[in-house]
Amino acid sequence: MTPKTAIVRIFLFWFLCCSAPLSSVPVVAAADSGSDEACDAPDVNEYPPPPKSCRLLLSPRPSSSQDIDDDGDRKYGIYSAVTIPKNHPLTPLGGDLVLHLIDVSTSNEHKTSAHVENTVQLQKWKKHGYIQEAAISGHGGNYEGLGDIWTVLPGISMLGASPQQKQGRPNIWASIPENDEASHPRHQSALAGSFALHYNLTHQVTVPGGLEGGDEVLVDRSGWHRKRALMLNSDDTAVNDGSSNNNSKDDTTMSIDHLFSHGTCLDNIYPGKSFNGHGRGALASRLIPSGSIVAPVPVLPLPRDELKFLRLKEWKKVTSFRKRLLKETAGGKSDGEGDVTEDELPLPPDMEWRQQLLLNYCYGHEQSSVLLFPYGVFVNYINHAPSASESTDGPVANVKLQWSERLMNTTTKLDVRSLTPSQLWEQSTPPEGLILELVALKDIKPDEEILLDYGSIWSEAWKEHSDQYPESILKLADDHTLEKEYSPAYIMDDVVTNLRTVEEQTQFPYPENVFTACFYRYDTEATTKSDTVNKGKTEATPWKMSLGLFDMTNLRPCKVISREPANDRFATPQQLKQQGQPPQGKMLYTAIIQNRPGLPANERIPKGTKHIVSGIPRGAFRFVDRPYASDIHLDGAFRHNIGVDEAKIYPEVWLDLKSE
Repeated sequence: MTPKTAIVRIFLFWFLCCSAPLSSVPVVAAADSGSDEACDAPDVNEYPPPPKSCRLLLSPRPSSSQDIDDDGDRKYGIYSAVTIPKNHPLTPLGGDLVLHLIDVSTSNEHKTSAHVENTVQLQKWKKHGYIQEAAISGHGGNYEGLGDIWTVLPGISMLGASPQQKQGRPNIWASIPENDEASHPRHQSALAGSFALHYNLTHQVTVPGGLEGGDEVLVDRSGWHRKRALMLNSDDTAVNDGSSNNNSKDDTTMSIDHLFSHGTCLDNIYPGKSFNGHGRGALASRLIPSGSIVAPVPVLPLPRDELKFLRLKEWKKVTSFRKRLLKETAGGKSDGEGDVTEDELPLPPDMEWRQQLLLNYCYGHEQSSVLLFPYGVFVNYINHAPSASESTDGPVANVKLQWSERLMNTTTKLDVRSLTPSQLWEQSTPPEGLILELVALKDIKPDEEILLDYGSIWSEAWKEHSDQYPESILKLADDHTLEKEYSPAYIMDDVVTNLRTVEEQTQFPYPENVFTACFYRYDTEATTKSDTVNKGKTEATPWKMSLGLFDMTNLRPCKVISREPANDRFATPQQLKQQGQPPQGKMLYTAIIQNRPGLPANERIPKGTKHIVSGIPRGAFRFVDRPYASDIHLDGAFRHNIGVDEAKIYPEVWLDLKSE
């Protein structure tokens, strides 16, 4: 570039950015953003390219692949830049969080006209594959509440496209996530209940030839792998012939050069232990130079009100209260049908709206009803630290948020930042084209924790919460003080070797917050052939191991009624005598199997039938937290969106709560 050309470019940038009158600023400009700050923003083409060591990149998909349909297709795709063999993890350093929306259908079934659209946007997310029903997702959470539980899987699961063809095969599969309190139990930490307990949802490559450089990652949203385990796929013959998948390579593969020139790296960060006392955090996987893009952050807009909810038993109380109130105020303001408008009906005096845990992971502005949920890879692990300008002796934020103009300008015909909140909610599909990006404020060293300033409003709310701990958190929704014998289900699984029978539990009960469950697939045909006592009322059958059995959808409540040493079933009496007692914990159990919520009709044990299964190994049992018992249900658990007020990324048109 010649000096003359450079001068001309600088003049044009100054003229367009700094000399334009306020009336010419486009509607998508960030609210309250000063012209000086806008002029300091780097050109979108001046960012360093993705590092050559990057394994996964986010890039706009080919135009032929961008049609959004009900199967959850995407405008942007995840592409591999390297060869990843079959059965190897897509992200070797860890997996993403799993969040659950509690009693979603409950609030929708009992809604008033004031909350008539209480879950409309969430239902759109579900329709287009952004969230799934916990009962069929296989990622846990089935027992978190008594109503419908929906699972939110940020990262690969939400971001990746699914196979275009109805019988196309996905090329990755997600294992069961881990579950623990991240060293922040309710008796010791004000953080208890404020973060996702399920984490490390890791995807494995499943296609026979593995992924090659340039291949697109295709997510399983239809339960393809589960159906295959049950031999229910109509295309089993086709997928067993060694082909990598049934989709056209022309639509799902890009050149490496194209990916690095148009894409953004997805694996600059990885999940690990926070060095700043936050439990889990996001760490740098390589050196990230100052000014580089740390991670793309696609976001989905959501109305604040959709994260308000009540539990099933609470809705029953509300319904009764409002019926009584309507009778008492029958002579009041009418909605034209002789009743007081439901918009004016409050909750009972002793009840408040609850907030879904998802709120803690959303970006928000105090003057806007619009929340933005980030679903980029590992970005929800990023913790808070104040900005360097604030007086502090601790760690400071090393990244900031801004709009990714480069990615947004490639596929988005309509800039949804120009829409009002009501226009946003009128869109038939979730607005996919909104992408933020995290930019490094300094050189970030490998394994250094990534930290973002959550804003002053969030900081004040957290300080108030933590100052009141433990009084703010140490009680459950039923107002009973937490008792010392509370023990999370995952700890019970670790410490209980031999399970107690129902009879033994009358004298030595388990903690009230847990129950036992078994991995078991109810097979109508098998039970018909089994030995049956009092046919139609009691069924008895042996436990069988089968492909895909240890899927969370097969985890059912069960009650142990007896146990016996796990000796070799085929050994002679003399051999059994020589073997002696089996090692401690090597027992087989007989249990009564029950139905779990959300089972399809063909998998439900008939009503009135006692289904007894024998020969169940200890490994097929799990302790499960009872509904509303885990930490995320604590009444005093911290709830507040991540503040982006100071980041000035919200367009003026979204500030619908701004006071005049």
